[in-house]
Parts: sequence; structure tokens; C-alpha cells
Amino acid sequence: MRVGSIATEADNSKTLDKRRNLEADTLAASVIILLVVTVVQRTVGFGRGILFCRWLSPESLGEWEMVYSFLMLAAPLAVLGVPGSFGRYAEHYRQRGHLRTFLNRATLWTTACGLVSVAIIELMAPQLSQMMFGDAKYADVMRNIGFCLLTIILQHTLTALLTALRLVRIVSAMQFAQSILFAVISLALMWKYPTMNSILFGYSIACLISSVGAIIWAWPAFTHLDRPEDDLVHREFWTKLLRFAFFVWVTNLLTHLFAIVDRYMIVHCAGLTPSQALEQVGHYHSSRIIPLLMVSVADLLSGLVMPHLSHDWEAGRRENVSKRLNLTIKLTSICMIVFGVAVLIIAPPLFHIVLQSKYDDGLHVLPWTLAGCIWYGVYIVAQNYLWCAEKARLSTLPLFIGLVLNIILNFMLLPYYGLHGAVFATAISTCVCLLVVLGLNRRHGMHVDGGTWLLSIAPMALGFGLWPSVVVGGAVVATSLLTPWVLTPLEQYELKHFAFESLAKVLPVLRRPRVRAAN
Repeated sequence: MRVGSIATEADNSKTLDKRRNLEADTLAASVIILLVVTVVQRTVGFGRGILFCRWLSPESLGEWEMVYSFLMLAAPLAVLGVPGSFGRYAEHYRQRGHLRTFLNRATLWTTACGLVSVAIIELMAPQLSQMMFGDAKYADVMRNIGFCLLTIILQHTLTALLTALRLVRIVSAMQFAQSILFAVISLALMWKYPTMNSILFGYSIACLISSVGAIIWAWPAFTHLDRPEDDLVHREFWTKLLRFAFFVWVTNLLTHLFAIVDRYMIVHCAGLTPSQALEQVGHYHSSRIIPLLMVSVADLLSGLVMPHLSHDWEAGRRENVSKRLNLTIKLTSICMIVFGVAVLIIAPPLFHIVLQSKYDDGLHVLPWTLAGCIWYGVYIVAQNYLWCAEKARLSTLPLFIGLVLNIILNFMLLPYYGLHGAVFATAISTCVCLLVVLGLNRRHGMHVDGGTWLLSIAPMALGFGLWPSVVVGGAVVATSLLTPWVLTPLEQYELKHFAFESLAKVLPVLRRPRVRAAN
């Protein structure tokens, strides 16, 4: 009886620990959660984007595009890259018993940096307005942006932290709630006040509510972290963390400059009035509604895979890191190419009927917008290898090369081809960026096979229109399934095994014949 009592107490203790610590999700479970939630979330986002285009003029839509671009640039830069290091070092400090210390110090740093950044925006509102919109009359908008920035920093920090702890179900729920709330609140405000400010306030409120909900859900995991048995020396901690965070910060700066430089050059270098320039930015935004869905999925996938790659790296399984990343890059590219072909098929009725032919320029640049977004999504996934190898400083090189090339091409093409030139310049620069990062990965130990190189070039077909895309997309799918040229035999086997196991979990009936056969 005594032995049984002890065993029962031990089992209860383990169950309690799991509840308190919110057990991490496996990679397979994370992928399934991600896919299910993303489908619903991106469907809502797509509908929201369509209504924004229908209810706003191209100029107002261009204003929102510039505001959103600034927020996405400012949020990671304001905190100097520290939350970006969670994916790499949360597991590192967890294994050494210092996770509580790591989180406490990183939280204090992020809070202080966020408050300082908001104060700077409030003081320099007219200058920032001139820089972003080409006109100082938007100074009051900049002041609103300063306060909204805090809620976005909170959400981004929580997303990075919970993803690093492999609590993907909480991240997915938070992202899902934010998407739904953003749609409901912003559209409700726009019903009465159809301006860019309604979207801005809706986005900020949605970020705040979803972040508070995630904190409440994850609080048991934070409050029951073990206290470290020894002190973590500040000098050693900050030297290690800030060295990595600095290059994450530089990477974020170059990433977001690379992502928005074409729109800023349209505003300042196209020879247009501020109103005309913002109208062109609005057309560009309409062409990015669907392609950016792929980028957001790639960003989530990259953050999801990174802790698992880091775990393998810390355990010394470097070959596993290379294999996992190769397969992830290939599947990302294949799925995005197929999706891109589908987008080109439905684009004409979407722009002519749903968007009421308000954004014909957006339809004309859509093919190269798709190609550029696919390259960028694959790049986001591919750069994880350099971060695992603690070569964060090298991850800035592809972005720097791409940014310089983007600026040069825009200066050459923008005066003659307008919006078309800007979109083409961005797409080609993104392709170069991806090829450079794959070359750096290979140089530092990753085996980049021929299929990965081939799939890195294939998205170019989308830039030439529908029929070239159909031909190349069909060829990619066929060679992936029937030949070892794209996916290796081992990768094909692993995918089939994963597919059958997933179906067996969803449809238990499929498992019974296999059990009977085994008996």
C-alpha cells in the first residue's frame, strides 16, 4: 500500500508539473496547429484586406501602407534586437537553469527601450511625418503611432518568447485572436469613420487584448519556473546576449529597410506629388494582399522551426539541422509556387469584380509581386541556419547586398517604368538575397543539395505571367513526386510516412486494417 501511495503521489506530481510548466509542443504537433490556425486566420485577413481596398481610396490605402510599414520597422528596432534572441537562447538558458533570470532581464530591457522609443517619436513627429509621407501635415498621425507602437512591441515580444518556449498553441491562439479582433474592431470603426486612423486604432486595440489573453494563459509557466541555484554574472550574460542581439537588430533594420525601401522611393524619388505617390503605394498594397499571406506563413514557420533546429544544434546533431532545413526550404518553395499559380488564375475576377477595377495597376504588377514574396518567404526560412551557427553577423550580408541592389535598380527603373520598375527591382533583389544566404549556409556546414538550388530559382516563372507559371509549377510538382531531382528518396519517404501517420490520427479507421494485418 505504501509503495502504491508513493507511486500515485509521484504521478500526481508529474501531472501538476506538466500543468504548471505548460509542456512544449512537438514539431509535428506544432506544424499541424500552425496549419489549421493559419488557414482560418489568413482567410479572415484576406477578407479584411479586401474590404479595406473597397472602402478606402487608393490614397488612404497608401497612407495605411506607409503607417504599417513604419510600425513593422520600428517595433523590432525599438527594443534593440533582444526579443529576437529568444529563439536562440531560451533553450540555452533553460538547459542551464537560468531561464527565469534570462526572461526577467530581457523583459526589463524591452520595457525600458519601448518607452524611450515612444518618447522619441512624440518629440520628432513633424520630421518623421515628412520622412514617411513626404508631408509634415501628418504629424498628429505620427503621435498616434507612437502610442500604438507600445502594444505592437508587447505582442511581438510575447510571440518571440512563447515560440522560443515551443508553446505554439498559445502563439497560434494569440495570433488568431489578434487577427479576428483587428478585423472586427477596425471594420466597425471604418463603418462610421472610413479613414486610415480607424485601421490604426483597431490594430493597436487588437494587439493589446490578444497579448493580455496570452499572458493570462501562459502565466503558470512563468510563475513556476525554477529559481537558479547560482547567479548569472551580468557581464557574461549581457556580453553574450547583446553581441547576438546587436546583429539581430542590424538584421531587423536591413530586413525592414529592404521591405519598405521601394515604397519610400516611390514617395520621394518618383517625381510625384505626395498625394499621387501615396495613390501609387495604395495600388502596390492591393497587389500585396495575397502574396503577403505567404510571407506571414513563412515567418511563422521560421519561428516555429528555429527552436527545434536550435535544440538539435545544442545536442550536437548538426547533420539533422541541415536535413531539416533543406526539407523545410523545399516544401516552402513548392507550396508557395503552387499557391502563386492559383493566385494568378483568380486575380482578374478578383481585381475587376471584387475590387471594382479600382486597382488595375496593382493587377499589372501582381506577377512580380508574387515572385518577390515567394523568394522572401524562402529566405526567411533559410537564414535560420546562420542563426543556429551563431553567425548572426553574416545574416546581415545578404540583406545589405539586396538592399543596395534594390536601391540601385529603383533609381534606374523608377523614373521610366514607375510602379512596375519598383516591383521588378524588389523581386530581383530578393532573389539575389536568397541565393547569397544559401551560399553562406553552404560555406558554414549546411549541405545545400541541387533540389534546394533549383527550387530557389523556380519562382521566377511567376513573374512572366500565368502560362509560364502553370508549366513550371506543374513540372516542379511532378519532379518532386516522381523523381529524386527535387526531393531525395529519403525526403519522399519521410513525407509519405508523415502523411500516413497524420491521416491515421485524424481518421482512426485507417489504423485498424494495419493492426489486423500485423496480427
